[in-house]
Amino acid sequence: QEVWRSESRKPRSESMATLAQTQIGWQAYEAAGIISREQLEMLYCYDKQPISTQVALFMQRGEAYVELFVVILQNVNKEETVQYVLALLDDILVAKPDLGLYWHELLRNSGAEVDPFAPIMRLLGRTNGFILEKAALVLGRILSLKTHTLGMEVEEVTEADEVTQRHLLTFTEWIIHQLTTAHSLEINECPKLHYALSAMMALLVTDTGRAAVMEVNGLNVIVSMLTRATSSMTTALSPSTVQLLYQLVFCLWCLSYSKEIGDQMATGELKVIPQLVTVANKVSKEKVTRVCLMTLKNLLGHGAGNANDQMVQAGIMKVLGGLGGRKWADEDISHDVHDLTSSLEVDVASLSTFDVYKSEVLSGALEWSPSHKSDKFWKDNVAKFSESNFHLVSTLVSLLKSEATGAVGLAVACHDLGAFIQHHPDGRKIVAGFGAKAPLMALLTHKDPDVQKHALTCTQKLMVMNWEMLSKKACGCALKARGSGDWRPPSGAAAALEASYELSRLSQKEACIGRGALRLHHREWWRQAQRLGGGRPVARRHVRAALAASVGTVERS
Repeated sequence: QEVWRSESRKPRSESMATLAQTQIGWQAYEAAGIISREQLEMLYCYDKQPISTQVALFMQRGEAYVELFVVILQNVNKEETVQYVLALLDDILVAKPDLGLYWHELLRNSGAEVDPFAPIMRLLGRTNGFILEKAALVLGRILSLKTHTLGMEVEEVTEADEVTQRHLLTFTEWIIHQLTTAHSLEINECPKLHYALSAMMALLVTDTGRAAVMEVNGLNVIVSMLTRATSSMTTALSPSTVQLLYQLVFCLWCLSYSKEIGDQMATGELKVIPQLVTVANKVSKEKVTRVCLMTLKNLLGHGAGNANDQMVQAGIMKVLGGLGGRKWADEDISHDVHDLTSSLEVDVASLSTFDVYKSEVLSGALEWSPSHKSDKFWKDNVAKFSESNFHLVSTLVSLLKSEATGAVGLAVACHDLGAFIQHHPDGRKIVAGFGAKAPLMALLTHKDPDVQKHALTCTQKLMVMNWEMLSKKACGCALKARGSGDWRPPSGAAAALEASYELSRLSQKEACIGRGALRLHHREWWRQAQRLGGGRPVARRHVRAALAASVGTVERS
Protein backbone atom coordinates (compact mmCIF):
# COMPACT_ATOMS: atom_id res chain seq x y z
CA GLN A 1 0.00 0.00 0.00
CA GLU A 2 2.76 2.46 0.94
CA VAL A 3 4.69 1.89 -2.30
CA TRP A 4 1.51 2.29 -4.32
CA ARG A 5 0.54 5.45 -2.45
CA SER A 6 3.99 6.98 -3.01
CA GLU A 7 3.70 6.18 -6.72
CA SER A 8 0.24 7.78 -6.79
CA ARG A 9 1.56 10.97 -5.18
CA LYS A 10 3.80 11.92 -8.09
CA PRO A 11 3.72 15.62 -9.09
CA ARG A 12 0.58 16.80 -10.83
CA SER A 13 0.69 17.19 -14.57
CA GLU A 14 0.07 20.56 -16.18
CA SER A 15 -3.48 19.55 -17.08
CA MET A 16 -4.15 18.51 -13.47
CA ALA A 17 -2.77 21.79 -12.14
CA THR A 18 -4.98 23.73 -14.56
CA LEU A 19 -8.00 21.65 -13.61
CA ALA A 20 -7.39 22.30 -9.90
CA GLN A 21 -7.79 26.04 -10.57
CA THR A 22 -11.09 25.56 -12.36
CA GLN A 23 -14.16 27.17 -10.81
CA ILE A 24 -17.23 24.97 -11.19
CA GLY A 25 -20.63 26.70 -11.04
CA TRP A 26 -22.18 24.34 -8.50
CA GLN A 27 -25.14 26.68 -7.95
CA ALA A 28 -26.31 26.05 -11.52
CA TYR A 29 -26.77 22.35 -10.72
CA GLU A 30 -28.77 23.26 -7.63
CA ALA A 31 -30.93 25.57 -9.73
CA ALA A 32 -31.47 22.78 -12.26
CA GLY A 33 -32.62 20.44 -9.50
CA ILE A 34 -29.71 18.04 -9.95
CA ILE A 35 -28.47 18.55 -6.38
CA SER A 36 -30.26 19.75 -3.26
CA ARG A 37 -29.55 22.92 -1.26
CA GLU A 38 -27.94 20.82 1.45
CA GLN A 39 -25.67 19.12 -1.09
CA LEU A 40 -24.69 22.51 -2.51
CA GLU A 41 -23.59 23.62 0.95
CA MET A 42 -21.62 20.40 1.35
CA LEU A 43 -19.79 21.21 -1.90
CA TYR A 44 -18.99 24.75 -0.76
CA CYS A 45 -17.52 23.34 2.46
CA TYR A 46 -15.49 20.72 0.57
CA ASP A 47 -14.29 22.36 -2.65
CA LYS A 48 -10.88 24.10 -2.75
CA GLN A 49 -10.05 22.97 0.79
CA PRO A 50 -6.71 21.39 1.82
CA ILE A 51 -6.67 17.62 1.43
CA SER A 52 -6.57 17.14 5.22
CA THR A 53 -9.83 19.09 5.56
CA GLN A 54 -11.45 17.10 2.75
CA VAL A 55 -10.45 13.83 4.44
CA ALA A 56 -11.93 15.01 7.74
CA LEU A 57 -15.21 16.02 6.07
CA PHE A 58 -15.41 12.73 4.20
CA MET A 59 -14.89 10.76 7.39
CA GLN A 60 -17.71 12.68 9.09
CA ARG A 61 -20.28 12.21 6.30
CA GLY A 62 -18.80 9.58 4.02
CA GLU A 63 -22.02 8.12 2.58
CA ALA A 64 -23.51 11.57 2.02
CA TYR A 65 -20.47 12.74 0.04
CA VAL A 66 -20.37 9.53 -2.01
CA GLU A 67 -24.06 9.98 -2.87
CA LEU A 68 -23.46 13.64 -3.77
CA PHE A 69 -20.65 12.85 -6.21
CA VAL A 70 -22.57 9.91 -7.64
CA VAL A 71 -25.55 12.17 -8.37
CA ILE A 72 -23.32 14.64 -10.21
CA LEU A 73 -21.59 11.95 -12.30
CA GLN A 74 -24.93 10.36 -13.08
CA ASN A 75 -26.72 13.53 -14.23
CA VAL A 76 -24.02 15.88 -15.56
CA ASN A 77 -22.40 15.27 -18.95
CA LYS A 78 -20.22 18.38 -19.14
CA GLU A 79 -16.65 17.10 -19.46
CA GLU A 80 -15.10 19.83 -17.36
CA THR A 81 -17.34 19.00 -14.38
CA VAL A 82 -16.88 15.22 -14.76
CA GLN A 83 -13.10 15.66 -14.91
CA TYR A 84 -13.13 17.87 -11.84
CA VAL A 85 -15.21 15.44 -9.73
CA LEU A 86 -13.07 12.46 -10.75
CA ALA A 87 -9.91 14.41 -9.81
CA LEU A 88 -11.44 15.19 -6.38
CA LEU A 89 -12.27 11.52 -5.82
CA ASP A 90 -8.84 10.33 -6.93
CA ASP A 91 -7.11 12.81 -4.61
CA ILE A 92 -9.13 11.76 -1.58
CA LEU A 93 -8.60 8.04 -2.26
CA VAL A 94 -4.85 8.51 -2.63
CA ALA A 95 -4.73 10.43 0.65
CA LYS A 96 -6.79 7.82 2.53
CA PRO A 97 -7.58 4.63 0.56
CA ASP A 98 -9.97 3.25 3.20
CA LEU A 99 -12.47 5.99 2.34
CA GLY A 100 -13.38 3.83 -0.67
CA LEU A 101 -15.27 1.59 1.76
CA TYR A 102 -18.01 4.26 1.92
CA TRP A 103 -19.03 3.25 -1.62
CA HIS A 104 -19.60 -0.29 -0.36
CA GLU A 105 -21.38 0.98 2.74
CA LEU A 106 -23.79 3.10 0.71
CA LEU A 107 -24.60 0.16 -1.55
CA ARG A 108 -25.20 -2.16 1.39
CA ASN A 109 -27.19 0.28 3.55
CA SER A 110 -29.48 1.18 0.65
CA GLY A 111 -30.25 -2.48 0.03
CA ALA A 112 -28.57 -2.14 -3.37
CA GLU A 113 -31.16 0.45 -4.45
CA VAL A 114 -28.40 3.06 -4.81
CA ASP A 115 -25.53 1.74 -6.93
CA PRO A 116 -22.58 4.13 -6.41
CA PHE A 117 -20.34 2.17 -8.81
CA ALA A 118 -22.59 2.30 -11.88
CA PRO A 119 -22.07 5.97 -12.89
CA ILE A 120 -18.29 5.55 -12.79
CA MET A 121 -18.45 2.24 -14.67
CA ARG A 122 -20.35 3.99 -17.48
CA LEU A 123 -17.50 6.47 -17.85
CA LEU A 124 -15.27 3.65 -19.15
CA GLY A 125 -17.06 4.11 -22.46
CA ARG A 126 -15.96 7.76 -22.79
CA THR A 127 -13.38 8.80 -25.37
CA ASN A 128 -11.88 11.62 -23.30
CA GLY A 129 -8.48 10.35 -22.11
CA PHE A 130 -8.49 12.16 -18.77
CA ILE A 131 -11.98 10.92 -17.86
CA LEU A 132 -11.11 7.37 -18.90
CA GLU A 133 -7.86 7.35 -16.92
CA LYS A 134 -9.36 8.80 -13.72
CA ALA A 135 -12.50 6.65 -13.88
CA ALA A 136 -10.36 3.51 -14.20
CA LEU A 137 -8.13 4.58 -11.30
CA VAL A 138 -11.05 5.42 -9.01
CA LEU A 139 -12.74 2.10 -9.79
CA GLY A 140 -9.51 0.23 -9.16
CA ARG A 141 -9.13 1.88 -5.76
CA ILE A 142 -12.70 1.34 -4.53
CA LEU A 143 -13.46 -2.09 -6.02
CA SER A 144 -10.26 -3.57 -4.59
CA LEU A 145 -11.46 -3.05 -1.04
CA LYS A 146 -13.08 -5.81 0.97
CA THR A 147 -16.82 -5.65 0.62
CA HIS A 148 -18.21 -5.27 4.12
CA THR A 149 -19.61 -2.51 6.27
CA LEU A 150 -17.05 -0.41 8.09
CA GLY A 151 -15.95 -2.05 11.36
CA MET A 152 -18.16 -5.08 10.84
CA GLU A 153 -17.52 -8.54 9.42
CA VAL A 154 -20.37 -10.03 7.40
CA GLU A 155 -20.52 -13.70 6.49
CA GLU A 156 -23.74 -13.93 4.43
CA VAL A 157 -23.70 -12.89 0.78
CA THR A 158 -26.19 -10.08 0.19
CA GLU A 159 -27.58 -8.49 -2.95
CA ALA A 160 -25.11 -5.66 -2.45
CA ASP A 161 -22.22 -8.15 -2.48
CA GLU A 162 -23.51 -9.65 -5.74
CA VAL A 163 -23.73 -6.19 -7.33
CA THR A 164 -20.17 -5.42 -6.24
CA GLN A 165 -18.84 -8.73 -7.55
CA ARG A 166 -20.61 -8.15 -10.86
CA HIS A 167 -18.99 -4.74 -11.23
CA LEU A 168 -15.59 -6.15 -10.20
CA LEU A 169 -15.78 -8.91 -12.82
CA THR A 170 -16.87 -6.47 -15.54
CA PHE A 171 -14.08 -4.08 -14.60
CA THR A 172 -11.33 -6.73 -14.62
CA GLU A 173 -12.60 -8.03 -17.96
CA TRP A 174 -12.38 -4.46 -19.32
CA ILE A 175 -8.77 -4.23 -18.11
CA ILE A 176 -7.81 -7.55 -19.70
CA HIS A 177 -9.49 -6.55 -22.95
CA GLN A 178 -7.41 -3.37 -23.13
CA LEU A 179 -4.20 -5.33 -22.50
CA THR A 180 -4.86 -8.11 -24.99
CA THR A 181 -6.03 -5.82 -27.80
CA ALA A 182 -3.31 -3.17 -27.49
CA HIS A 183 -1.85 -2.65 -30.96
CA SER A 184 1.28 -1.00 -29.55
CA LEU A 185 3.21 -0.97 -26.29
CA GLU A 186 4.00 2.74 -26.64
CA ILE A 187 1.82 4.74 -24.27
CA ASN A 188 1.44 7.68 -26.66
CA GLU A 189 0.19 5.32 -29.38
CA CYS A 190 -2.08 3.27 -27.12
CA PRO A 191 -3.02 5.33 -24.02
CA LYS A 192 -5.78 2.91 -22.98
CA LEU A 193 -3.05 0.36 -22.25
CA HIS A 194 -1.52 2.73 -19.70
CA TYR A 195 -4.90 3.48 -18.12
CA ALA A 196 -5.70 -0.23 -17.81
CA LEU A 197 -2.34 -1.06 -16.25
CA SER A 198 -2.64 1.78 -13.75
CA ALA A 199 -6.08 0.50 -12.76
CA MET A 200 -4.72 -3.04 -12.40
CA MET A 201 -1.93 -1.76 -10.16
CA ALA A 202 -4.60 -0.20 -7.93
CA LEU A 203 -6.61 -3.43 -7.88
CA LEU A 204 -3.73 -5.73 -7.06
CA VAL A 205 -2.73 -4.14 -3.76
CA THR A 206 -5.45 -6.16 -1.98
CA ASP A 207 -6.37 -9.84 -1.78
CA THR A 208 -9.80 -9.03 -3.24
CA GLY A 209 -8.23 -7.42 -6.29
CA ARG A 210 -5.68 -10.21 -6.74
CA ALA A 211 -8.40 -12.87 -6.69
CA ALA A 212 -10.46 -10.92 -9.23
CA VAL A 213 -7.51 -10.52 -11.62
CA MET A 214 -6.58 -14.21 -11.36
CA GLU A 215 -10.19 -15.15 -12.15
CA VAL A 216 -9.82 -13.60 -15.61
CA ASN A 217 -6.41 -15.19 -16.31
CA GLY A 218 -4.61 -11.98 -15.43
CA LEU A 219 -1.26 -13.56 -14.56
CA ASN A 220 -0.82 -15.11 -18.00
CA VAL A 221 -1.80 -11.84 -19.69
CA ILE A 222 0.70 -9.83 -17.62
CA VAL A 223 3.51 -12.31 -18.32
CA SER A 224 2.65 -12.37 -22.02
CA MET A 225 2.91 -8.59 -22.15
CA LEU A 226 6.20 -8.67 -20.24
CA THR A 227 7.56 -11.20 -22.74
CA ARG A 228 6.46 -8.95 -25.57
CA ALA A 229 8.10 -5.93 -23.94
CA THR A 230 11.41 -7.63 -23.05
CA SER A 231 11.78 -9.25 -26.47
CA SER A 232 11.78 -5.80 -28.08
CA MET A 233 14.09 -4.12 -25.56
CA THR A 234 16.99 -2.16 -27.00
CA THR A 235 20.00 -0.51 -25.42
CA ALA A 236 18.27 2.89 -25.31
CA LEU A 237 14.84 2.41 -23.77
CA SER A 238 12.22 5.09 -24.24
CA PRO A 239 10.56 6.58 -21.12
CA SER A 240 7.32 4.99 -22.33
CA THR A 241 8.89 1.50 -22.40
CA VAL A 242 10.48 1.99 -18.97
CA GLN A 243 7.13 3.00 -17.51
CA LEU A 244 5.42 0.01 -19.12
CA LEU A 245 8.02 -2.37 -17.66
CA TYR A 246 7.57 -0.76 -14.25
CA GLN A 247 3.80 -1.20 -14.38
CA LEU A 248 4.02 -4.85 -15.47
CA VAL A 249 6.62 -5.79 -12.85
CA PHE A 250 4.67 -3.89 -10.18
CA CYS A 251 1.66 -6.07 -11.00
CA LEU A 252 3.80 -9.22 -10.67
CA TRP A 253 5.17 -7.94 -7.37
CA CYS A 254 1.66 -7.49 -5.97
CA LEU A 255 0.66 -10.98 -7.17
CA SER A 256 3.75 -12.51 -5.56
CA TYR A 257 2.28 -11.74 -2.11
CA SER A 258 -0.10 -14.67 -2.63
CA LYS A 259 1.59 -18.01 -1.90
CA GLU A 260 -0.53 -19.86 -4.44
CA ILE A 261 0.15 -17.33 -7.19
CA GLY A 262 3.83 -17.21 -6.21
CA ASP A 263 4.06 -20.97 -6.72
CA GLN A 264 2.53 -20.58 -10.18
CA MET A 265 5.07 -17.91 -11.03
CA ALA A 266 7.88 -20.24 -9.90
CA THR A 267 6.90 -23.24 -12.04
CA GLY A 268 9.18 -22.22 -14.90
CA GLU A 269 6.49 -22.65 -17.54
CA LEU A 270 5.66 -18.93 -17.51
CA LYS A 271 9.35 -17.93 -17.56
CA VAL A 272 8.64 -15.09 -15.15
CA ILE A 273 11.89 -15.30 -13.18
CA PRO A 274 14.34 -15.17 -16.13
CA GLN A 275 12.50 -12.13 -17.46
CA LEU A 276 12.63 -10.37 -14.09
CA VAL A 277 16.39 -10.97 -13.95
CA THR A 278 16.73 -9.61 -17.49
CA VAL A 279 14.78 -6.46 -16.66
CA ALA A 280 16.77 -5.90 -13.46
CA ASN A 281 19.97 -6.23 -15.47
CA LYS A 282 19.08 -4.07 -18.47
CA VAL A 283 16.85 -1.31 -17.08
CA SER A 284 18.74 1.25 -15.01
CA LYS A 285 15.70 3.17 -13.76
CA GLU A 286 15.71 2.88 -9.96
CA LYS A 287 12.00 2.24 -9.49
CA VAL A 288 12.10 -0.61 -12.01
CA THR A 289 15.10 -2.19 -10.28
CA ARG A 290 13.35 -1.87 -6.93
CA VAL A 291 10.16 -3.72 -7.94
CA CYS A 292 12.16 -6.42 -9.79
CA LEU A 293 14.24 -7.18 -6.69
CA MET A 294 11.20 -7.06 -4.37
CA THR A 295 9.37 -9.52 -6.62
CA LEU A 296 12.33 -11.91 -6.78
CA LYS A 297 12.74 -11.65 -3.01
CA ASN A 298 9.07 -12.58 -2.51
CA LEU A 299 9.52 -15.60 -4.78
CA LEU A 300 12.46 -17.08 -2.85
CA GLY A 301 11.64 -20.65 -1.83
CA HIS A 302 8.49 -20.87 -3.96
CA GLY A 303 7.79 -23.87 -6.16
CA ALA A 304 9.61 -26.22 -3.76
CA GLY A 305 12.80 -24.22 -4.30
CA ASN A 306 12.48 -24.20 -8.08
CA ALA A 307 12.33 -20.40 -8.03
CA ASN A 308 15.80 -20.22 -6.47
CA ASP A 309 17.21 -22.58 -9.09
CA GLN A 310 15.73 -20.47 -11.89
CA MET A 311 17.23 -17.30 -10.45
CA VAL A 312 20.68 -18.87 -10.27
CA GLN A 313 20.40 -20.30 -13.76
CA ALA A 314 19.25 -16.95 -15.15
CA GLY A 315 22.54 -15.45 -13.95
CA ILE A 316 21.17 -13.45 -11.06
CA MET A 317 24.40 -13.67 -9.03
CA LYS A 318 26.28 -11.72 -11.68
CA VAL A 319 23.42 -9.20 -11.90
CA LEU A 320 23.34 -8.79 -8.12
CA GLY A 321 27.10 -8.25 -8.13
CA GLY A 322 26.68 -5.38 -10.58
CA LEU A 323 23.75 -3.86 -8.70
CA GLY A 324 25.59 -4.13 -5.41
CA GLY A 325 28.36 -1.89 -6.69
CA ARG A 326 26.03 0.99 -7.49
CA LYS A 327 24.87 3.83 -5.27
CA TRP A 328 21.13 4.03 -4.77
CA ALA A 329 18.93 6.85 -3.53
CA ASP A 330 16.58 4.17 -2.17
CA GLU A 331 18.44 2.24 0.55
CA ASP A 332 15.94 -0.62 0.32
CA ILE A 333 17.52 -1.65 -2.99
CA SER A 334 20.88 -2.31 -1.32
CA HIS A 335 19.14 -4.33 1.41
CA ASP A 336 17.27 -6.40 -1.18
CA VAL A 337 20.49 -7.05 -3.12
CA HIS A 338 22.16 -8.24 0.08
CA ASP A 339 19.22 -10.43 1.12
CA LEU A 340 18.94 -12.09 -2.30
CA THR A 341 22.68 -12.69 -2.50
CA SER A 342 22.80 -14.25 0.98
CA SER A 343 19.82 -16.52 0.28
CA LEU A 344 20.99 -17.71 -3.13
CA GLU A 345 24.63 -18.38 -2.22
CA VAL A 346 23.47 -21.53 -0.45
CA ASP A 347 21.63 -22.68 -3.56
CA VAL A 348 24.61 -22.00 -5.80
CA ALA A 349 26.82 -24.15 -3.58
CA SER A 350 24.34 -27.04 -3.45
CA LEU A 351 23.50 -27.28 -7.16
CA SER A 352 25.16 -30.06 -9.16
CA THR A 353 26.10 -29.51 -12.80
CA PHE A 354 23.09 -31.51 -13.94
CA ASP A 355 20.79 -29.60 -11.58
CA VAL A 356 21.99 -26.34 -13.13
CA TYR A 357 21.50 -27.74 -16.64
CA LYS A 358 18.02 -29.03 -15.79
CA SER A 359 16.97 -25.67 -14.35
CA GLU A 360 18.28 -23.92 -17.44
CA VAL A 361 16.30 -26.13 -19.82
CA LEU A 362 13.10 -25.92 -17.79
CA SER A 363 13.43 -22.13 -17.56
CA GLY A 364 13.61 -21.94 -21.36
CA ALA A 365 16.50 -19.46 -21.16
CA LEU A 366 19.20 -21.51 -22.92
CA GLU A 367 22.71 -20.12 -23.26
CA TRP A 368 26.11 -21.55 -24.20
CA SER A 369 27.10 -22.51 -20.67
CA PRO A 370 30.04 -24.95 -20.37
CA SER A 371 27.95 -28.10 -19.80
CA HIS A 372 26.40 -27.99 -23.28
CA LYS A 373 29.67 -28.57 -25.10
CA SER A 374 31.29 -30.87 -22.54
CA ASP A 375 31.58 -34.50 -23.67
CA LYS A 376 32.17 -35.49 -20.05
CA PHE A 377 28.87 -33.89 -19.01
CA TRP A 378 26.93 -35.84 -21.62
CA LYS A 379 28.66 -39.14 -20.90
CA ASP A 380 28.14 -38.77 -17.15
CA ASN A 381 24.57 -37.51 -17.22
CA VAL A 382 22.84 -38.83 -20.34
CA ALA A 383 21.14 -41.58 -18.31
CA LYS A 384 19.48 -38.94 -16.12
CA PHE A 385 17.55 -37.65 -19.11
CA SER A 386 15.20 -40.63 -18.73
CA GLU A 387 13.65 -39.00 -15.64
CA SER A 388 9.94 -38.18 -15.90
CA ASN A 389 9.61 -39.97 -19.23
CA PHE A 390 12.42 -37.94 -20.87
CA HIS A 391 10.83 -34.64 -19.88
CA LEU A 392 14.03 -32.69 -20.61
CA VAL A 393 14.15 -34.04 -24.16
CA SER A 394 10.48 -33.17 -24.63
CA THR A 395 11.16 -29.65 -23.33
CA LEU A 396 14.08 -29.17 -25.76
CA VAL A 397 11.84 -30.20 -28.66
CA SER A 398 9.13 -27.81 -27.43
CA LEU A 399 11.66 -24.97 -27.42
CA LEU A 400 12.33 -25.66 -31.11
CA LYS A 401 8.63 -25.19 -31.82
CA SER A 402 8.13 -22.08 -29.68
CA GLU A 403 8.12 -18.66 -31.36
CA ALA A 404 9.37 -17.15 -28.10
CA THR A 405 12.70 -19.01 -28.28
CA GLY A 406 15.50 -16.74 -29.46
CA ALA A 407 18.26 -17.62 -31.92
CA VAL A 408 20.75 -18.61 -29.20
CA GLY A 409 18.13 -20.80 -27.50
CA LEU A 410 17.30 -22.53 -30.78
CA ALA A 411 20.97 -23.21 -31.55
CA VAL A 412 21.60 -24.61 -28.06
CA ALA A 413 18.46 -26.78 -28.18
CA CYS A 414 19.51 -28.23 -31.56
CA HIS A 415 23.00 -28.90 -30.22
CA ASP A 416 21.71 -30.60 -27.06
CA LEU A 417 19.29 -32.85 -28.94
CA GLY A 418 22.15 -33.87 -31.22
CA ALA A 419 24.38 -34.57 -28.20
CA PHE A 420 21.63 -36.67 -26.62
CA ILE A 421 21.22 -38.68 -29.84
CA GLN A 422 24.97 -39.23 -29.98
CA HIS A 423 25.39 -40.40 -26.37
CA HIS A 424 22.14 -42.24 -25.62
CA PRO A 425 21.75 -45.72 -27.17
CA ASP A 426 18.12 -45.02 -28.08
CA GLY A 427 18.58 -41.28 -28.56
CA ARG A 428 17.58 -41.22 -32.21
CA LYS A 429 14.34 -43.07 -31.55
CA ILE A 430 13.46 -41.01 -28.46
CA VAL A 431 14.05 -37.64 -30.11
CA ALA A 432 12.11 -38.67 -33.21
CA GLY A 433 9.28 -39.89 -30.99
CA PHE A 434 8.83 -36.38 -29.58
CA GLY A 435 8.34 -34.98 -33.08
CA ALA A 436 11.67 -33.21 -33.47
CA LYS A 437 12.08 -33.83 -37.18
CA ALA A 438 9.61 -31.22 -38.49
CA PRO A 439 10.86 -28.27 -36.39
CA LEU A 440 14.48 -29.21 -37.17
CA MET A 441 13.73 -29.15 -40.90
CA ALA A 442 12.05 -25.78 -40.53
CA LEU A 443 15.13 -24.38 -38.82
CA LEU A 444 17.34 -25.29 -41.80
CA THR A 445 16.19 -22.03 -43.38
CA HIS A 446 16.39 -19.89 -40.23
CA LYS A 447 17.87 -16.44 -40.76
CA ASP A 448 20.57 -17.04 -38.13
CA PRO A 449 23.51 -19.04 -39.58
CA ASP A 450 24.37 -20.56 -36.20
CA VAL A 451 20.84 -21.96 -35.88
CA GLN A 452 21.11 -23.37 -39.42
CA LYS A 453 24.40 -25.05 -38.62
CA HIS A 454 23.25 -26.73 -35.42
CA ALA A 455 19.89 -27.70 -36.93
CA LEU A 456 21.75 -29.40 -39.79
CA THR A 457 24.10 -31.22 -37.46
CA CYS A 458 21.22 -32.43 -35.31
CA THR A 459 19.24 -33.52 -38.39
CA GLN A 460 22.31 -35.37 -39.56
CA LYS A 461 22.55 -37.27 -36.29
CA LEU A 462 18.83 -37.94 -36.28
CA MET A 463 19.00 -39.63 -39.70
CA VAL A 464 22.24 -41.59 -39.29
CA MET A 465 21.72 -44.98 -37.63
CA ASN A 466 24.98 -45.28 -35.67
CA TRP A 467 26.96 -42.12 -35.09
CA GLU A 468 30.00 -43.65 -33.39
CA MET A 469 30.33 -46.48 -35.92
CA LEU A 470 30.05 -43.90 -38.66
CA SER A 471 33.04 -42.07 -37.20
CA LYS A 472 35.25 -45.17 -37.48
CA LYS A 473 33.90 -46.04 -40.90
CA ALA A 474 34.67 -42.56 -42.19
CA CYS A 475 38.40 -42.84 -41.55
CA GLY A 476 38.63 -46.11 -43.41
CA CYS A 477 36.54 -44.86 -46.32
CA ALA A 478 38.61 -41.73 -46.77
CA LEU A 479 41.92 -43.62 -46.68
CA LYS A 480 40.77 -46.43 -48.94
CA ALA A 481 39.33 -44.00 -51.48
CA ARG A 482 42.61 -42.16 -51.97
CA GLY A 483 45.10 -44.95 -51.19
CA SER A 484 47.17 -42.90 -48.81
CA GLY A 485 47.99 -43.57 -45.17
CA ASP A 486 50.03 -40.54 -44.21
CA TRP A 487 47.18 -38.66 -42.53
CA ARG A 488 44.18 -39.77 -40.49
CA PRO A 489 41.66 -37.00 -39.75
CA PRO A 490 40.34 -36.60 -36.20
CA SER A 491 37.28 -38.71 -35.50
CA GLY A 492 34.97 -35.69 -35.21
CA ALA A 493 35.89 -34.34 -38.64
CA ALA A 494 35.83 -37.81 -40.18
CA ALA A 495 32.41 -38.50 -38.72
CA ALA A 496 31.11 -35.24 -40.10
CA LEU A 497 32.49 -35.90 -43.59
CA GLU A 498 31.13 -39.41 -43.82
CA ALA A 499 27.81 -38.30 -42.34
CA SER A 500 27.58 -35.68 -45.08
CA TYR A 501 28.10 -38.41 -47.63
CA GLU A 502 25.51 -40.62 -45.94
CA LEU A 503 23.06 -37.74 -45.92
CA SER A 504 23.53 -37.18 -49.62
CA ARG A 505 22.63 -40.84 -50.21
CA LEU A 506 19.68 -40.67 -47.85
CA SER A 507 18.44 -37.51 -49.55
CA GLN A 508 17.32 -39.69 -52.45
CA LYS A 509 14.79 -41.17 -50.04
CA GLU A 510 14.25 -38.16 -47.79
CA ALA A 511 12.87 -35.43 -50.02
CA CYS A 512 12.61 -33.04 -47.07
CA ILE A 513 16.43 -32.55 -46.99
CA GLY A 514 17.15 -29.64 -49.29
CA ARG A 515 20.12 -29.75 -51.65
CA GLY A 516 21.12 -26.20 -50.78
CA ALA A 517 21.07 -26.96 -47.09
CA LEU A 518 23.36 -29.97 -47.56
CA ARG A 519 25.82 -27.99 -49.61
CA LEU A 520 25.87 -25.31 -46.93
CA HIS A 521 26.68 -28.06 -44.43
CA HIS A 522 29.53 -29.36 -46.60
CA ARG A 523 31.08 -25.92 -46.80
CA GLU A 524 30.92 -25.56 -43.02
CA TRP A 525 32.67 -28.89 -42.48
CA TRP A 526 35.21 -28.08 -45.18
CA ARG A 527 36.28 -25.09 -43.10
CA GLN A 528 36.40 -27.13 -39.91
CA ALA A 529 38.26 -30.03 -41.53
CA GLN A 530 40.88 -27.69 -42.97
CA ARG A 531 41.46 -26.34 -39.48
CA LEU A 532 41.69 -29.82 -37.96
CA GLY A 533 44.12 -30.94 -40.66
CA GLY A 534 46.48 -28.11 -39.88
CA GLY A 535 46.46 -26.90 -43.48
CA ARG A 536 48.61 -29.80 -44.72
CA PRO A 537 48.23 -30.52 -48.49
CA VAL A 538 47.53 -34.22 -47.97
CA ALA A 539 44.79 -33.43 -45.49
CA ARG A 540 43.21 -30.96 -47.87
CA ARG A 541 43.27 -33.48 -50.73
CA HIS A 542 41.48 -36.13 -48.69
CA VAL A 543 38.88 -33.71 -47.40
CA ARG A 544 38.27 -32.25 -50.85
CA ALA A 545 37.87 -35.70 -52.39
CA ALA A 546 35.37 -36.82 -49.75
CA LEU A 547 33.35 -33.61 -50.10
CA ALA A 548 33.41 -33.73 -53.88
CA ALA A 549 31.98 -37.24 -53.82
CA SER A 550 29.32 -36.17 -51.37
CA VAL A 551 28.31 -33.01 -53.22
CA GLY A 552 28.29 -34.90 -56.50
CA THR A 553 25.85 -37.36 -55.02
CA VAL A 554 23.63 -34.51 -53.91
CA GLU A 555 23.66 -32.97 -57.39
CA ARG A 556 22.69 -36.27 -58.97
CA SER A 557 19.90 -36.81 -56.45
